[in-house]
Amino acid sequence: MSDGIRRLPTFAALSGQAVLDGHRKGASIQLDETYFAGQSRALRTADEFSPSERRLAGLRDSKETYERIDVRVESLTEQHLWEASRRFRRQLRTVPEVDYLDRQFPGRCFVVPEWLRTDNRLHYGARVYLFREDDAPTPEAVMRENVEAVVADSFEAFERYQGRLHGYPDCCIDFYQNRSPDSPSPEWQSVAPFADRIHDAALEAGPPESIEDVVPEFLDAEAEYAFFAREFFPEPGCETARTKGRVIHDALAATIDEGLVEDYFKLTFGFNYLVAQAVHTGGDRRPAPGDLGREHLLFYAPLGELTTLPRYS
Repeated sequence: MSDGIRRLPTFAALSGQAVLDGHRKGASIQLDETYFAGQSRALRTADEFSPSERRLAGLRDSKETYERIDVRVESLTEQHLWEASRRFRRQLRTVPEVDYLDRQFPGRCFVVPEWLRTDNRLHYGARVYLFREDDAPTPEAVMRENVEAVVADSFEAFERYQGRLHGYPDCCIDFYQNRSPDSPSPEWQSVAPFADRIHDAALEAGPPESIEDVVPEFLDAEAEYAFFAREFFPEPGCETARTKGRVIHDALAATIDEGLVEDYFKLTFGFNYLVAQAVHTGGDRRPAPGDLGREHLLFYAPLGELTTLPRYS
């Protein structure tokens, strides 16, 4: 595992390593306030961590630069949205964190705008993609797929494309897009078979002390390896997803502490459970760093820092 990977936030480092190992086509990081603030909080949480002032300043500058970006779309046409995408991407490339991720990741790393259309409203964000050097689309190709889907009001087409970029099994992509008002959401159907492993009381009492309070025993059931990525909701019983997850687990555990890898899978499932719960109850809130315990916050710290802690050394 390279020094560059070890400098990435742990949740991104482990996803990125699975890409470099060839077990996923790609991975991504959503750039937002949660991402920037989570890292700053994590680096100040453990006494064993020794973040440089330069790194902390870079995160502050990145958050401020991102928040200052002015996004304007003249009208919802393909030409105008494409022009807005190009302007937005130029501004995103001035965010220091984008350059930091590009320098650290030993593969292909780039940032693109991300558009979403709901009820004739246009929402925007930013996503950094991680690919192997020899197996990456161009940023323009990703942007074009997104723009065309939004203008045509067929975001499902982009979701399918995006799922393949992340290396999700086609059967799980099909399952995720099979939504019906008469059935629970695919998110909830995906996590429901394992919901009894979640201690809801620990979540309802406030931020738990540890992920072990929420998911005390997780990897004792082979099917649970299917949850190998944040916001990936596998089809219940999918053997392809389970096998892929087990391969990712074993490859990571061969190079770093197995307890850290198991926490990664616990946290990933817990994260997906909270997302599914929000969707199921009509909410849209993504889990904030620490919602699943101390380890959830610490996974925003660099992997290299995390491996110095007694829990993972």
